[in-house]
Amino acid sequence: MYIKRNKPILPILILIVFIVSLLSSCSQSNQDTLGKNQDTPAEIQKEDSEKTNTLYDFASLYSYRNIPLSDSNKVQELVGQLQYAKELSIGRIEFKTENKESLRIDYRMNLTPGQQYYVNHTKMMADAVVLFALLDHLKAVEYNLVQADYSYGGVPITREQVEQVLSADIESLGKVEGVFLADMPGIIAKLRWNPDVMNIITYEHMMGLDE
Repeated sequence: MYIKRNKPILPILILIVFIVSLLSSCSQSNQDTLGKNQDTPAEIQKEDSEKTNTLYDFASLYSYRNIPLSDSNKVQELVGQLQYAKELSIGRIEFKTENKESLRIDYRMNLTPGQQYYVNHTKMMADAVVLFALLDHLKAVEYNLVQADYSYGGVPITREQVEQVLSADIESLGKVEGVFLADMPGIIAKLRWNPDVMNIITYEHMMGLDE
């Protein structure tokens, strides 16, 4: 007579527990790695906002709220804090009142033969957004990139055009300092503007040599 003995169960249970623990550990490690490699939308928005804050000192800009457009010194100081003024030197700023209150801002180019320059229209629009939010009486901004007697630009950006791009009332963004400081960084960070115009200019074009 043979007695059939049950095989040991305990070692098998230990092996199963070990395998489950190992799989769980690998899964958690993969999730942690994925989390490090992928930013959430909130983190991306925060990063964009932080980058925008390095482009503009919004608190300083608000100190120029509704300065007289005829005050050339104050207007010069304000424009000097915008993005394009940090890239190109200001040639002149002209306050015009023929049809509507507008600013003409000339930036000096210093291209050499064979050199080209990329025109960042989003950056121009961002500067215009800031100006319109701060200056209620401003109706249009005209940018010109100037070299010698030649210039690129000259087409005004109007307040109405800016509001269409933003789908928002630009004046309300500047009325209250807290709103300006809280909302403007995010608005600028999300802004994209690519009009159907030439965005690469060359020395030859600026000097009229390619005609």
